[in-house]
Amino acid sequence: MEEQITSNDENIIERFTKIFQSKNKSNDGENTMSEKDLDMIAGRASQGENEADFEYLQRNKKFAWVMGGDGLNLFLKHSNAQALRSIGCEDRWIRKRLEAGRHFRLGIFYRSDQCVPATWDGILSLIDRYYPKSISTKICQHADAFKSMTFNEIEAQASYLNGKSYFDVNEMSIRGVPTDPRFMTEERFMACEGTLGESRGFLYNRLALTVLFDGSGFTKDSNGQLHVKEYLQPNLPVRDLPGFRHLDLYIDSNDLMPDS
Repeated sequence: MEEQITSNDENIIERFTKIFQSKNKSNDGENTMSEKDLDMIAGRASQGENEADFEYLQRNKKFAWVMGGDGLNLFLKHSNAQALRSIGCEDRWIRKRLEAGRHFRLGIFYRSDQCVPATWDGILSLIDRYYPKSISTKICQHADAFKSMTFNEIEAQASYLNGKSYFDVNEMSIRGVPTDPRFMTEERFMACEGTLGESRGFLYNRLALTVLFDGSGFTKDSNGQLHVKEYLQPNLPVRDLPGFRHLDLYIDSNDLMPDS
C-alpha cells in the first residue's frame, strides 16, 4: 500500500475487530462504523484445516477474491452464514467444507489499488496481464460470449465434462489438489483447444468464477439478489498485507439451507 498508515488508521482494524466480536452481545450505536472508515479496509472469508491453509489470501490460486467495506459491514450486522451467503458462497459449498472438518476465518487488511472490480472487463484485464499469451489469448477471444451468454448456456456446451457439471469437477479434489482430468489446470488448458466451454471451465477451476458470478462487479446469492461489490487482486501471503488480522467465523450448520 503506497500511503503510509497513521496511528488513527490502525484504530480502524482494531475497532472493526471489537465490533465484530461483540455483535451478538450489544445492539447499541457503538456497533457501527462510518462508510469512510470501512472504505479504507478490505477483507476475505477463507476456510481451511490448519494454519498453512491461511498463509495466503486464497489457497492455490493466482488471484484472491476480496470484498470492500460494504461487504465487511455485512459481518457486523448479520449472522456469519448470512454474510457468507451474501458475498456469493453457496450453502451446499459451505456445508461440504464444514462436513470435511474445515473452519472459516475472516481476514481484514488495509485496501490498496491492487483490488480490481470483479467485472468481466476487470477479470480479463488481470488474465491478460498476469497469464502467458498461450492462456490469455484463448480466454479473451470469448469475451463477448462471456458477457452475453448465461452460465448454464456455456456449461451446456462444455462437452468435455461428459455429463458432469463445473461444480462436480471442481469438488473432485483432495486438499485443493485436482484429481479429475477434467479439472482445468494451467497445463491442461494450454494443451486443449480453448473452446468456450473449456475456457469457462478454466475460469471456474482456477479463478473460482462460479455459477453466481455474472460480471456485474457485485456478489450474488443463490436467489439472484445482488449484494455488495467484489474485487480480485493478486494473491499474496497475509504477512505482507498491511494491518492484516484473522477473525474466526463460527458457522452453525442449522443456519444453512438443505441441499437440493
